[in-house]
Amino acid sequence: MDIIIKNGRVIDPCNKIDKVADIAVKDGKIAGIGSFGNMEGEKILDAKGCIVTPGLIDYHVHIYPLTEIGIPAEATCFSSGITTVVDAGSCGCANYEYYRGFINSSKLRIKCYLNVCSAGLVTGSYHENVNPAYFNRKKIKRLFEKYRGELISLKVRLSKDVVGDLGIEPLKETIKLAEDIGVNVVVHSTDVPVTMTELVNCLRKGDVVTHAYHNIGHSIIDENGKVYDEIKAARQRGVIFDVANARYHFAFKVADAAIKDGFLPDVISTDLTVKSLYKKPQIFNMMFLLSKYLNIGLSINEIIERCTSAPARIIGMEGEIGCLSPGSCADIAILKIIEKEELFEDWEGGRMIGKQLLRNMLTVRDGEIVYRDIEF
Repeated sequence: MDIIIKNGRVIDPCNKIDKVADIAVKDGKIAGIGSFGNMEGEKILDAKGCIVTPGLIDYHVHIYPLTEIGIPAEATCFSSGITTVVDAGSCGCANYEYYRGFINSSKLRIKCYLNVCSAGLVTGSYHENVNPAYFNRKKIKRLFEKYRGELISLKVRLSKDVVGDLGIEPLKETIKLAEDIGVNVVVHSTDVPVTMTELVNCLRKGDVVTHAYHNIGHSIIDENGKVYDEIKAARQRGVIFDVANARYHFAFKVADAAIKDGFLPDVISTDLTVKSLYKKPQIFNMMFLLSKYLNIGLSINEIIERCTSAPARIIGMEGEIGCLSPGSCADIAILKIIEKEELFEDWEGGRMIGKQLLRNMLTVRDGEIVYRDIEF
């Protein structure tokens, strides 16, 4: 075997595994999970006291280097146990072909939303133009046909300062275009010009509400501190809710109420940009974000599911990534829960003192060790 990871607590929500076991890796694939005793391997790693999971998937992040907001992808992601990312609309149809050179040269597995604005989200200095009159529908459709599986969604931001007097029309036209192409829509939902219930009533099965726990403008919580019935109904018909934390898209007031009401997120992602990367106590990296949900009260299994098997299913790679099934890609993270007091804060001033932190000890991508903590 190329790598044998021994004695770790293996958590693989896709296969409903939570047990102490060994994992064998051969030729970039998971060779098996079990008790391998004296099996020989080129690298033997003792994960006693650690949690061994599928490589994490950050379903919403900005990594395109030819923008003002893209983070240094490999250095940031591999150190957090992330092996697959979805760039959240940094590019539009005018510049996506240039981005592909970066995608193909990276050791990360990279999927993308395509922004409906031809230029994409390249700067924080001004907003993208989401006027449907300027959608380059033919080129967008052609790119999805050419790069099916690499481009996975259409992205539109619906904040008031982006749409102006256009209201909800950019979302409706994005959905029409997505219907024609055969993909889902990801909608940025902070400070939208309609209520959140009106927004989700436009969405279809598989469409994604990003920033689900925000508190800028209309939120998913009613005046009684409960999740709106229409929001729950949207989930029932297949609308997906992603937290995509960033610095300003999360509020404890909303998250606590939603979780108390049984409305956990479908996906936990970072929405990291250079403006939010390493900016404690609101956000730092994926490990800091997952630690926040651990201290809020989600179980480690619930957390791992929402950044492995859940996003893998959404992007159409269930059974290939986000799992530890024999024959699947050998993308692995080894995590450790550290007992440490830590401050978590939101942009409104909401605060929580946590007692535990998740720390990534080692990352394997396609059977290759791409990150290792100095203490592991």
